[in-house]
Amino acid sequence: MVSNGSAHYDHDRDGTHTQLGGEGTGCEAKFRNKDHETQVLIQYVGDTLAIFTDINGQGVWKECLSVDGVHLPTGYYIGVTSATGDLSDNHDVTSVKMFEQEFARVERQGDVDSRSIEPHAEFISSPRDHIDDPKPSKLGWVGTTVLVIVAIAVVVIVVVFGFAWIQKRQERTRKRFY
Repeated sequence: MVSNGSAHYDHDRDGTHTQLGGEGTGCEAKFRNKDHETQVLIQYVGDTLAIFTDINGQGVWKECLSVDGVHLPTGYYIGVTSATGDLSDNHDVTSVKMFEQEFARVERQGDVDSRSIEPHAEFISSPRDHIDDPKPSKLGWVGTTVLVIVAIAVVVIVVVFGFAWIQKRQERTRKRFY
């Protein structure tokens, strides 16, 4: 996501409410439980932000996301953070390397100084309201277990009484013909 500080990152939905490029353009990388280091390359050239991954540790970059129309100012700091929610995983950032690429940019009339622009992207997901996840049952595991046992008992009682009723009915039917 690109934000000037006014957009909130929705951790419950992994940021899908504020992702770049609209619906379905997020970037996912399955890096957990690998025996080798995984790498991510974030590239910003011109007004294009691209993300590449090397999950297999073979030095081959695979494009994960590329979005045009991203406007970022210069003179800011880069930070790296993670949130694992209720998990207890350990995610280590072992290194961050930054390079300035030579980019032949043609100054156009009316261009503003890149240090003074406000961060924004031309193509983002439509804003959606946050919807809370359904609340878990208040019964807990003990209450749920008791409820399941009672349900099984009711089913058994209905089957036993149904079987007895059918047998009694069949006995009455047989007595009439003798």
